[in-house]
Amino acid sequence: MAGTQEATSRPNASAITEHITEEGYEAPHLATSAQVQHNLEHQHLWTSIIGYTIPGQAGDSNTLNKDPSQPPKEPIPLLSGYPPHRVYTHPDEQLYMLENGIREDDLEPERMFVVPTTQGQPWSLRHMATVFDRLSEFKQKAEEHDRSVDPTSMQPEAEGLDSEKAEKLARYYDKKEEARLTKEWGSQRVLLAMVDKGMGGDGTIAYYVVHEGEVKPRQN
Repeated sequence: MAGTQEATSRPNASAITEHITEEGYEAPHLATSAQVQHNLEHQHLWTSIIGYTIPGQAGDSNTLNKDPSQPPKEPIPLLSGYPPHRVYTHPDEQLYMLENGIREDDLEPERMFVVPTTQGQPWSLRHMATVFDRLSEFKQKAEEHDRSVDPTSMQPEAEGLDSEKAEKLARYYDKKEEARLTKEWGSQRVLLAMVDKGMGGDGTIAYYVVHEGEVKPRQN
């Protein structure tokens, strides 16, 4: 009698695959964004994550590729959220904090923006320039979102601090706003998230700090 072969059951989908399927992220750039968001939330403990999309430029792809002033034709996903700890501090800002006895734990959480990409994905300075050109717009939207959730979320927290520490923090936030306008403490920056999806890739995500313009080197 011929033997019967039991049907091989399919392995259970991973948590990230289920997340992408449930949310209906069919477009590749949205699937990548969902994977990075899942990693930020569950592995790196980010909170209040918001997703955005910078629309691609429709039209003749050949013409667009020859004109660097035109935005990329592919849509660019973007995320923002609050990491549990600061991702980057400019050397001059760090020096100011040291001189004034301000620790990182004294400061309010700082929203950080992330650009999801995949390893081997065609990426150019034009793509990054497009992100930086639109960043202030998305920052404003994020601030409006935070205010809608908590009207006091954008105000420095001084409750429970002694008067000297509160005064130092007030001066720090005034200085930070001045430095933002003068770019004394650097210009805009984002995290570039690169997902390993190549042949044999295991989905590992590496994060790189990317600055707009030149960056002052650190001194050891």
